[in-house]
This record gives sequence, C-alpha cells and structure tokens, in this order.
Amino acid sequence: MKKFVSLMLALVMALSLAACTSNNPTASNPPAGNSNAPVESAPVESAGAGLGEFQPMTYEDSAVYENVLGEFWSAVEAAKACSDLDETYAMMAVAEAKMLESAVVMPVYSDGGSYGITHIVPGSIPSVKWGSDIDRFHTAIVTNELITVEDRLALKAMWNDKAGTGEFEQAAKDYLAEHNYTLNDEFVYAYSSDPETWDSLSAWTNTVGEPVCLTTEGLLAYDMENVLQPALAESYETSDDGLTLTFHLRPGQIWVDSQGRKLDDIKADDWVASMQHMFDYYGKSGAEAIAPFIVNGTEYCFGEITDFSQVGVEAVDDLTLVYHLTAPAPTLPTALTYCGFFSPLCRSYYTSLGGTFGPERDPGTYGSDPDHIGYCGTYLVSSYTKENSIVYIENPSYWNAGNLNINKVTFRYYDGSDPLATYNDTKDGKLTSAGLGASALKKCQEDGLFEEYGEYVSSLTGTTRTAIFCVNRQIFHNFDNETAAVSPQTHGSVDTLDRDNGVYDADPSIVDDAARTHVAMNNRDFRVAVAQGWDRTTYSAQMVGEDMKLVSIRNSYTPGDFVSLSKDVTVKINGTDTTFPAGTYYGEIMQAQLDADGSTIKVWDPTLESGAGSSDGFDGWYNIDAAREHMAAAVEALAAQGVEVTKENPIQLDFVYYTPSESQTNRANSFKQSVEGALEGLVQVNLVGVETASDLNNATFLNETGATNNSDLTVGQAWSADYADPFSYLGTLAPNGEGYLGKNIGTW
Repeated sequence: MKKFVSLMLALVMALSLAACTSNNPTASNPPAGNSNAPVESAPVESAGAGLGEFQPMTYEDSAVYENVLGEFWSAVEAAKACSDLDETYAMMAVAEAKMLESAVVMPVYSDGGSYGITHIVPGSIPSVKWGSDIDRFHTAIVTNELITVEDRLALKAMWNDKAGTGEFEQAAKDYLAEHNYTLNDEFVYAYSSDPETWDSLSAWTNTVGEPVCLTTEGLLAYDMENVLQPALAESYETSDDGLTLTFHLRPGQIWVDSQGRKLDDIKADDWVASMQHMFDYYGKSGAEAIAPFIVNGTEYCFGEITDFSQVGVEAVDDLTLVYHLTAPAPTLPTALTYCGFFSPLCRSYYTSLGGTFGPERDPGTYGSDPDHIGYCGTYLVSSYTKENSIVYIENPSYWNAGNLNINKVTFRYYDGSDPLATYNDTKDGKLTSAGLGASALKKCQEDGLFEEYGEYVSSLTGTTRTAIFCVNRQIFHNFDNETAAVSPQTHGSVDTLDRDNGVYDADPSIVDDAARTHVAMNNRDFRVAVAQGWDRTTYSAQMVGEDMKLVSIRNSYTPGDFVSLSKDVTVKINGTDTTFPAGTYYGEIMQAQLDADGSTIKVWDPTLESGAGSSDGFDGWYNIDAAREHMAAAVEALAAQGVEVTKENPIQLDFVYYTPSESQTNRANSFKQSVEGALEGLVQVNLVGVETASDLNNATFLNETGATNNSDLTVGQAWSADYADPFSYLGTLAPNGEGYLGKNIGTW
C-alpha cells in the first residue's frame, strides 16, 4: 500500500521466514475463451427496458473484487504465510503473474529512461527503488554548467566502480574540478501540483511527500552510494528472534519552526506520537502498509483496541525507541527512509496547534501550511506561493548541518502546457534537470546541443506507471464538479445506485451504455483484449520520441529485477514443483507462471542487460492476434449475458486527458487509434478532454473512494515501493479498501 502516487499530469524528468508449503492456485485464465461469468453469489439486476434479458454484473464491491482479483489475492495471502524470505519472493512473483493475467492493472512505463540535459552528477542522489531519499536532494552534486554526455558517462562509470566504498563523492568533485566545472549549491526542481496538506503522516500522495520530505528526517537514510546510514538514530539492533527493533537516538537534537526557532527536544516519544497520528488516519496515510508489522497495529486501526499504549511502539526513555513486531521483518529497516511511516511528529507542537489523537482525531491547524509544522529535516521552507514556487533553505539545527552539497532548494511550478518550458529553463540554468520529450528533443537537436549534452539515457526508477481498468464505475462526471469530465455514455443516474444491496436501477427509458461497459469490464477476456490491443510503443513515442520509445516501457508492476533469490527455492507452478536457483530474478519467476498458464504476455527478457535480463525496454503485451482472439471469446460470453457487441453497437470506454498538453493529447489519440483498430471497431474509445490539471486529477487521482472514480481507464497512476519487498507494490491491490488502487478499480 502506500506512499506517493504520482500525478497523472507528470512532467517528463530525466532524473527525476521455515519453508512454506502452501500451493499456489492453478491457472484459470490464460488462453482466450476462459472468460469470467458473474460469480454465483453476486446478485444481478435488470438494466432497463429495451435490453432484453440483459443482466449486468453486480456492483457490490466484494463480489466484483473476488471476480476479477480473488485468485491473485489468494496467492498473495499464501506468499505472506511463508516465513522463508526467498520463498515469499518466489510466491509473490507467482501471485503477480495472476494479477497481470487478470488485466485489471496493466504496467505501462517507468519514470526515467529518456534523453535529458542536466546539471546533476549521475549517482549523487540515492537511487534505491524505494523510500523517499531520492527526493531529498541534499547529497546532489550540481554544476553551474550543463554536464556533457562524455562526462556523465565517465562519472556513472566511476559510481559503478566506487559504490559502497565511501569514495565516490570526493572522486566526483575532483573530476569536475579537473574538467573545469564549478559547483552550485542550489537545486531547482520542477513540480506540477501544490500539496493538499503539509502533514505527511496524514496523506500519502507525492504532491505531499515530495515537498514535505525535505522538512523531516528518519531514523536511517541512504547515502549517494545507496548504503543505509544512521540519521536521527545513531545505531539500532534487532533481537535474536527478530521481533524487536531498538533504536538509539542522537542526543541534543531539536525541533524548530519555519523560522528556525526551537520548539522542543527530539525525543523517542515523537515516534510514538507519529505512529498514533498515522494510524488515526488509516486509509489516507499509508498506515495499512505498516500496521500489520506492528504488534496490535491493525487492531488499533480497526478500533478493536483503543488504548494506543498497547501498540508495539515504545519510548523506553527520551533516547531509546523500541518497535515490537508481529513477525520477523528483515526488510523493515528499508522502510525507515520513507517520508511518513517512521518519521517523527513533535507531540508538544502538534497538541499546541489543537491537534488531538484517537478516533475523533483533529489535526487542528497542524499541517495547514509550512508555518504550522515542526521541522527536524534538512531544510526550512522560507517562502511558498501556490502554483508558483516553494523555496527551502538549510536548517541550521539539522544534525548534519554544514555538510550539505545543496544549501537551497527551489520548487518551480510548471503546468505542462508548454512542452519546451523545462528544457529551455534547464538550458538557461534556471532549472537543474529536464527530460527531453518529443518536442524538447527536436528543439535540442535544432539548437545543436543534443550530441554534446542530451544524448544520455537516464536510468529507470522503481516507479511503475499503470493503466487501471475501473471494473465498478459508478459516476460519470467529476465528484467535485458535475460539468467536468462528463461522460458521453448514456447511463442511469448515479443517485439510483443502492450500494448496500449492489443494485443499479437505471432509468428504464435509457439504453444504458455504461451498464454494457460494466458487464464487459468484468469479463477477463475483454480486459485482456484491450490490454493486448494497445500499442504502448507508439504511445510512448508521443512522450519521448521515436528513438527512445521502447526504453521506458515496463511490462510488470513490480520491476523484474527488484529482488532476486539468495538461495535455491522450490515452489509449485500449477501443481508442479519447480526449482529456481539462487540469483533468479523475480521477473523470471513471473514469466514461468505466465508461460505455464499459456499466456502470451511477456514480462521478462533474459537477453537484455548483457544477459542479466530485464522487464523493461520492450513491449511484451501488444499482440493483435491474441487481442482479437480474446475479444472473440469476450463477445461470445457477453452475448450469453444479453450484451450484443457489434461494430454498430460497440462497448464504450472513456479516456480522460489534459487538453492543454500536446503530449497528452497525442497519447490519448494514439490509445484510441490503437485499441479501436486492433479490436476492429468492437470497442469505441471516447476521448474526454479537461482543460485544467485539477479536473484531470479529480477524475481519477484525488478521488478518495471507488464510487467517485470518473473514467473507465486510468492511465498514468504511478506507484513506487516504500520498502524493499514486492508486497509494497502488490499490497496496493488488497481488498476491503485496504489497497490504494482499489479506488481506481471502482471498489471501496
């Protein structure tokens, strides 16, 4: 579950444990024709006159979820029951294969993997694929001059050679001096949406996380060589049984306000306060990602206990903090760098602003703006103007003050309407880095700068941007504005939806396009047909140009190289014991399950990365023949439910996009042409344009429940891991409202 979910309106940035014996479920979809009928327990209702025997799938959340993702989640639960970490990883890969086969969430591309121009030394910002340290910037080495491609390659090779030695930073600075670069102590970052709160513990979007993480510090932090180092904790130890983590805080550290004035000493109790505050906001704060690890965490979140002193976080004294775990969690320390989760909260300042705890929690004025938070991190916010800029200066009370490479950070607002804005500002030294989208790439070439400064491919990040099918759509305009993103589909009024009974009573005079779409979206073959009929390569080219169109394409939700096995592991693939040797990547195991199921989806290419393999850089989904085979099976199954699908009466899908962006407009049209062409007119894509970023975000990003997701397909929703475990991705699809992406699926 999570963390920062990136905005749909994304700027293209260049730099941006004993063995378990549970069997995985046998395959239930793979070849076309094995489509989903409504689950037996699901009530069905007539959709109105003129549709014959048409009976749509229920709109009841749990029945819809079980129909589309039940098999996947059963496999996740089996993996979680394992106590052996390697076996857990292998079984998570099996579970993810089941999720991909369901085509409810489809990976599209990752951040990075584009040409770009930059003033940032490669490797000078942590590059682990989880946590928040990649967004903190204070380790960055920034030059006043644009860095040439030749020098970027040399510095990257230097990082590869020195990572883990502690020698890279000085070696890089020596190299820059020898090559006539001068250093800049300001980092200027492009952002596209203001934070809805400054309290990172009560929200988990990147619009909050990116700006707020500069103001707070964790117990541990990654350095630029990706080594986990002490931060606000000097040291920690894990008990022999793995159930207790004890942290020893740095003495003499203080909280300050935005003016740098002391608020209080930093104490172990501030982590107790932060966890209670985060758990109080269960469902909005990412608490569901951490609560299961902490003794009585889930019980407190669900109100089964109300005395927070029974929860497994304890301040033994002012400088000793203890976490009591429900089970050994060897990857948990990797979550300590995330902005939220294990960040502290100054209890005395929070309560002084009217903040309260418990079920009736009220933050008071805490988090209302940068002047109403406590600071223990690298920077203080010196000024903030909405849709303009956020300016940070070094916090003189920060534990490592005086040793930062970056003394000032400026967030500069861009709305995405000018595709050349970030390129021009980076070229002119007003911005620290910019990716080269299609328009900017052409301009860079025209300026004669591409070969010297732009022809360098940035590394992909752990962020996976997805396409999510709303299988339970219930609203046809934005939740906050009835005139925004209005669907052209005919539909019964959302007011007639009786969610308690799962009944959708449409106006009997309306031939209900939306109800037809609902039935189709609950058919696996239909979803797979759309997914495999989408040419993601052409779609990507609208962002990054023809030369780079394959580089950032991602074929699995969890990156295929995210984890690998430390020893030989045997798991069952469709009932057959299958052994994967030590060193096997997560992606290889996913592919083994997909192949065993007869799926034509390819998520792992063992020939890439010099034979190491990768899940990125190719389109393993697009397959017109497979798409048409699945569509034929779907048409047959839907006809049996009273839904006749023809070219004259196709299934309609709404695709919401941001019209001022040339790139988004081109991408939307690319999707429409690809899917409609591949499926021979049996699907009609309605392009629903919006003119403001807020209308785009409110359609499919800032809605808080499934009932307010206003699109049939959300494209661009992003997720990156909070900690080094595939469950950090897969948990976003948990049932019962516990998974963040459930709202985009249309459930809970």
